[in-house]
Amino acid sequence: MSKKLKDLNEHNAQASNMQWAMNDNNPRLNGIACPKCGEELYDSNPMITLTSMPAQKNVHCSKCDYVGYRIA
Repeated sequence: MSKKLKDLNEHNAQASNMQWAMNDNNPRLNGIACPKCGEELYDSNPMITLTSMPAQKNVHCSKCDYVGYRIA
């Protein structure tokens, strides 16, 4: 029995949807507790990584307005 393969159009449609989802730059919760209030932090710009050493991402807390960085 041969394996059911998707055709090129199906693949391209799925890949396109995944690319749009991955390139969403809206703030996202990241599972890290805010050092000031304990609420979950957001990655402020998920598509941007600072080229520091080590690389970092901007984070913020929507509850207490904390802003800072996390190692990427």
